[in-house]
Amino acid sequence: MLVQVTIENFLSFKEETTFSMIGIGSDKSHLDHLAIDAAGKGRSVLPISAIYGANGSGKSNFIAAVHFAKELIVKGTRSGKSIPVLTFKLGDRTKEPSKFEFIFTYEENLYSYGFKLNSSQILQEWLYATPKGKTREVKYFERITNEKQETTVEYGTRLKGKTEKQKNFLDFIIQGTPHNQLFLTEVIDRKVKDLQQFLQPVFKWFDDVLVLISAEATVKGIEIIVMSDKNFTNFLADFLKFTDTGIDSVTTQEKEVKLENLPESIIDEIVERIAETEENSVLILEDSKGKQYRFTKGANGGVKSIQLKTQHQGENGKLIDFEIWEESDGTQRLINLVPAMFMLREDSEKVILLDELDRRLHTLLSRQFVESALRYRSYQNQLIFTTHDTNLLDLDLLRRDEIWFVEKDKYGSSHLYPLADFNVRPDLKIDKGYLNGRFGAIPFFADIHHLGWADCAGETSKV
Repeated sequence: MLVQVTIENFLSFKEETTFSMIGIGSDKSHLDHLAIDAAGKGRSVLPISAIYGANGSGKSNFIAAVHFAKELIVKGTRSGKSIPVLTFKLGDRTKEPSKFEFIFTYEENLYSYGFKLNSSQILQEWLYATPKGKTREVKYFERITNEKQETTVEYGTRLKGKTEKQKNFLDFIIQGTPHNQLFLTEVIDRKVKDLQQFLQPVFKWFDDVLVLISAEATVKGIEIIVMSDKNFTNFLADFLKFTDTGIDSVTTQEKEVKLENLPESIIDEIVERIAETEENSVLILEDSKGKQYRFTKGANGGVKSIQLKTQHQGENGKLIDFEIWEESDGTQRLINLVPAMFMLREDSEKVILLDELDRRLHTLLSRQFVESALRYRSYQNQLIFTTHDTNLLDLDLLRRDEIWFVEKDKYGSSHLYPLADFNVRPDLKIDKGYLNGRFGAIPFFADIHHLGWADCAGETSKV
């Protein structure tokens, strides 16, 4: 579970800013939301958080910061390439380092992993852990590289081992790590067995547990999931029926494809990969415009496309197939959100960051999504989402420490803070207080007359 994340000097976050999922002990509401002792030392971790703010305040930048860190850890940086870090541009921080730090629990261990970097190198990197059943934090490693690219490393006893040979081997690996690469990533890429037992869980948390869903995201390969996972297919159909979309069921359809009818940008790749693919294996390709295609190899070596279909009940009671594009934008958005709901129900741990939950959704549907996430999630799973939907600002639904705001100051720097920072009564209408500016994080408009629009409208009306 995510305990907290700290960001500094990235996009609109100039100063060090920390977002926390630790519950406030003084808040006795919704005690069933708390995962007791999940973060150690009696601290309880929350299952959900909603982030509010005006357009351009930094909500999506927070998601982007987490995405940047995950990509850097999981995919690394190619040798000789610069690190694509985006520093705060509205001040004097453009040449200063950016910082990212994550504290999280995984497999009953508590980890603290972070790094500082600029576009050319990793300046600092550290990993500490509190092992299962222990109360004392231990160092795994701390790496520091100066401007002359001279690296020094302090190892904890778990990594260093008890022999000089083991320490020398560690020194060999660390000195062979490119200056633009994280040591964690290098160890996993090089499959260093002696170190993987300690570092693999950290890498796996970022790779498998941490899931990011953008505002315009579509689920890659959802057709394949529907084809192969009956439990998911039934869940998707049931949720779409429950939310009154008019859809009775979902299915997939395979059709023979003539290559000449496909975009030229993917034909060569299809021919090459189909030749190497086993029968009934699935290929997912994108054309030059980003449109996705799903193909499978038939028994005769031919190519078939796989399409997701929705089914509605006709007047005669028969099910009628619909293309996905024939569904409303809201229904298409919901179809792409249901896999996140399904993941939250599973026993495998997931931390899902979702940008603009309410995008194209009716306000009652957004609330139903949140209520379902809370009701049916597995205890170790979390949902963190950004939204503008004030219908969710309800203390009957969320705790005070589960509601966060992001606001820019007059210098364009974003700041995150929770509703728990404010002294509010349990019966207070949070949505009204928010819209009235009591908690900040809303747009403030200038006098519209200064724009001259009213004058122009008057002149036009006289013509």
